[in-house]
Amino acid sequence: MGKILTVAIHKGGTGKTTIVSHLALYAHSKKLSVLIIDMDAQANISAFFHVESAKTGASGLFLKDREVVPLSIGGETFKLIPADEGLLGIERLPFETVQIFRQRLRTFANTFDLVILDTPPTMGFAMLAPLIASDFALSPVIPDAFSVRGVKTLFAKIKAVRAKQNPSLKFLGLVINRWNSRNVQQVEMVRKFLEALPGQIIANPLADRSAIANAAYESKAVWDKPNGGAARIAAQEMLAVMQEIMGKMGMRINS
Repeated sequence: MGKILTVAIHKGGTGKTTIVSHLALYAHSKKLSVLIIDMDAQANISAFFHVESAKTGASGLFLKDREVVPLSIGGETFKLIPADEGLLGIERLPFETVQIFRQRLRTFANTFDLVILDTPPTMGFAMLAPLIASDFALSPVIPDAFSVRGVKTLFAKIKAVRAKQNPSLKFLGLVINRWNSRNVQQVEMVRKFLEALPGQIIANPLADRSAIANAAYESKAVWDKPNGGAARIAAQEMLAVMQEIMGKMGMRINS
């Protein structure tokens, strides 16, 4: 049985798609089979992998009579279910459809080693349903003045999901993104994170480096032929985060 991971935070611009794309590419490079599910109607992860929004995409996973076929982005062991327009309407679906969604994901986990869900920056059904259906969750955050309150809200949501729908859900941690160790405010914000949420921080932060943004424009991993010393440092930092996440999930890594 494969693992199901949701990447979620109800705030835009924190780097969810960056984490999802790099984790998927990293896992696939280690000979694991990977399925990405794009739950965000903005379709950023679909665009990263050059997959057009499908007529029947991720929203079809909530409908019993709808066939949803993952699309190949790298052979039979690397696939993606793209976002579709139906995601704009799933907030109106009855809550009971989450059981259909959960069963669909469990079926995919019988085929793939890792199923990763990229969620929209909202607290709606498109984020709640993946949390209910997943084994693990993690959240990228930028340590700014608004982050602590938002993270506490997210933790309250995860705690409620554990209590009512998914007691086995494990939170892997916060990925500190766009980190600037010289920024006094950011250093103080991370200190507050560590104080308020002990043990809930991925140890390796991701510094604010242009190489990561450049890699996204080119739809590749930052470690894929890094150009220059700064890019190599960015690659090393990203790889350290990927390795830590995989280790927290207990994923077998093939060399």
